[in-house]
Amino acid sequence: VLKDFSKKSREDRFVRYVNRWDLRKADPSAELSPPKKPIIFWLEKTIPYKFRKPIRDGILEWNKAFEQAGFADVIEVRQQPDDATWDPEDINYNTIRWITCDMTFASAPSRVNPTTGQILDADVIYDAGFADVWKARYRLHQPSELRAMFGATLNTRDVDHDGRFGYENLAAGLGHELALGHAVLAARSPKISEAEAEKITMQGIKSIATHEVGHTLGLRHNFKASTFYSLDEMHDTAKTAKTGLASSIMDYMPINLAKPGQKQGDYFSQTIGPYDYWVIEYGYKTLPGSGEAELPALRKIAGRCAEPQFDFADDGDTREIDPDPLTNRFDMGKDPLAYAKRQAELIASLWDGLAERMTDEGEGYQRARWAFERLLFGHHRSMQYAGRFIGGLYIHRDHKGDPGARPPVEVVEAKKQREALALLNAEVFGPKAYRFPPELLNRLGASKWYHWGTEIPDRSDYPIHEKILDWQKEHLAQVLSSLTLQRLIDSEAKVPASQDAFTAAELFEGLTGAIFAEIHKPPQGKFTNRKPAVSSVRRALQTEYVDRLGNMAMGRTHAPDDCRALAAEELFRVRAWAKEALRPKTNLDRYTRAHLRELFRKIERIRTARLEMTRP
Repeated sequence: VLKDFSKKSREDRFVRYVNRWDLRKADPSAELSPPKKPIIFWLEKTIPYKFRKPIRDGILEWNKAFEQAGFADVIEVRQQPDDATWDPEDINYNTIRWITCDMTFASAPSRVNPTTGQILDADVIYDAGFADVWKARYRLHQPSELRAMFGATLNTRDVDHDGRFGYENLAAGLGHELALGHAVLAARSPKISEAEAEKITMQGIKSIATHEVGHTLGLRHNFKASTFYSLDEMHDTAKTAKTGLASSIMDYMPINLAKPGQKQGDYFSQTIGPYDYWVIEYGYKTLPGSGEAELPALRKIAGRCAEPQFDFADDGDTREIDPDPLTNRFDMGKDPLAYAKRQAELIASLWDGLAERMTDEGEGYQRARWAFERLLFGHHRSMQYAGRFIGGLYIHRDHKGDPGARPPVEVVEAKKQREALALLNAEVFGPKAYRFPPELLNRLGASKWYHWGTEIPDRSDYPIHEKILDWQKEHLAQVLSSLTLQRLIDSEAKVPASQDAFTAAELFEGLTGAIFAEIHKPPQGKFTNRKPAVSSVRRALQTEYVDRLGNMAMGRTHAPDDCRALAAEELFRVRAWAKEALRPKTNLDRYTRAHLRELFRKIERIRTARLEMTRP
């Protein structure tokens, strides 16, 4: 990218080049010709023997796209001899390197001439750590660690956003997907075979090789590619053998697990998709003329962007603050909401008996804790996909005049937003969420090894209340973000009055109803401290929700004025419910009574407090 100050228009003085190798046909007159100079990748001698074939095969998948663009055998893969004296960092060699820094990442740096976009040298670096995720080592995942790892920047103390976002590394995320997949398969009965576990790892390694080499050819991430197939179609190997599991290998895809009783397809994409062919055609196909003369042909290729298989969104569209629910890392299927539901159902089916299935005779229970952590995080992430539908917008990059061009912005259907809220209320905010068998919680043992390379948790028992509340805070922060609420209010103006729309008022009402489900009506029954009317998990969530509504009502966030008023209205609803529930005839337990009295007093303080505006 260059900025040309000689251009008269100030609207856009940037000159953007496609990053690409300088490929020229050996026979310009031939429809299919080898290049004058192929792109050669060297497999460094440090790569374990068992991984060399899947890495080689993954690299060579790109020759299929180059053949469609008119080039034969563009990429060659060679093995560095054991007695080689040249350094893999030498710019004269494009290498696939295998390092051991235990950071579970892969990277594909390249050197590019900024004045032309020509790629001069490229390398792919694997860290060996991601391949070891099946080892039963304990790792206590804190929300802060996972936010950093998976690119989210949710601020759980306030509902405003600063716009930052992290770039997740594919191998790190894929390592956790492998761990989650193995946890799911190991927790099933019968357990996964060693051969199948090996297949999962090998497919993951090949998929990473193809993805990272795609970067070295000039391709960026495409986080909409995962919406190409339905969840069931992804197990149809007659289709996926030709296209992979997505329209592009440049997406971050989770492990593809079949439902119980369903025939298992590929676990990870094993080839490139139609989007990848299209981009290679645009970047490398020999076109009539040169320079400006190529533009009509290039525009014709690019003009197909509205076709479903060419949908595109990159890192800049996948920030935590971005609105498109179809643009995610590690989601799957045409409908991410359907994927979130399936993941929740899958994980819920594994809680009973998890500890016993994960622990062999004579072993400690560390692997049970290991599996519980990964399943709980898998549930959390799937609910994040659901949360993106609320206040969501479909974003398109189509240009005026493209065949089938769509508008730049479309409001997510009201029906889908209601489905998303219903799912969140059932799985996160409702009274039946996060119910685990006590016998499972008492078997989540921590590792007792204490030496370098080990991680010892602060608590030997599992901090279940802390973990559940941490995830609930994350989801509240997502749906009550000032940006989400601003989009909801704005969307009401973008949808014709004659059409249905999901409103901010509906969001607040739905959340309050789910979070305070126990006291809509005065609780009936005989309650004790061991069987309270409102459980300890629910009390913590209700307190957090009231605090957030209070901050919003007092103008301590950047929520729209309408939402400030709605927050105050919801607080008064809760106050009325609490007042009715506290009547002597309800016979509440001491925990619930103390909890509701404290909420009542807190809301009273908010009601009578002096309002101090944070902005005019």
